[in-house]
Amino acid sequence: MRLSHPQKLFGQDRESLAEAYPGDVIGLNNPGAFAIGDTIYNGQKLEYEGIPMFSPELFAYLRNPNPSKFKQFRKGVNELREEGAVQIMYSADESKRDPILAAVGQLQFEVVQFRLQNEYGVETLLDPLPYSVARWVEGGWEALQKVGRLFNTVAVKDSWGRPVLLFRNEWNCQQVEGEHPELKLKKVAPVVSGQEPEAL
Repeated sequence: MRLSHPQKLFGQDRESLAEAYPGDVIGLNNPGAFAIGDTIYNGQKLEYEGIPMFSPELFAYLRNPNPSKFKQFRKGVNELREEGAVQIMYSADESKRDPILAAVGQLQFEVVQFRLQNEYGVETLLDPLPYSVARWVEGGWEALQKVGRLFNTVAVKDSWGRPVLLFRNEWNCQQVEGEHPELKLKKVAPVVSGQEPEAL
């Protein structure tokens, strides 16, 4: 990968450089190729475990009311997800293509909407969902299908296509776990390694 304009950072000072040494802090312009947790290396290929994603508590469909801005909307959503600004999920129903923003706090929603407006020129609408608990299903879609129909929950998929159950509250989650002990639910998303997330 050709790195353009690498800069050495020290306090408020910035200087362009062609060579860096252990301990140097450098800044790179991201052409959309880097994500949180990536490692730049020289020589033998390295691969570390990914960074875990914790259970969000707020969920909302992100709507693009202007179809002519879909390209900018898609680019903005994908780049903000790459940056880790917010988790993106999707309905398990393929006919619903609007992304679901999943966040820990309301401010994350506001930041995403502000940045989409100011950096990509896209106005968006939020359609809040009445859920506050997310759990990843251990064993994937096959494990979920074996259980059959679940009440007081909705199944969505995360950016890697894995099933996530959304519950209205902790009590609903515990109720499902009690009724289906064979269903193993996790608060933290399984770590992904060497697999690209689905793009919008």
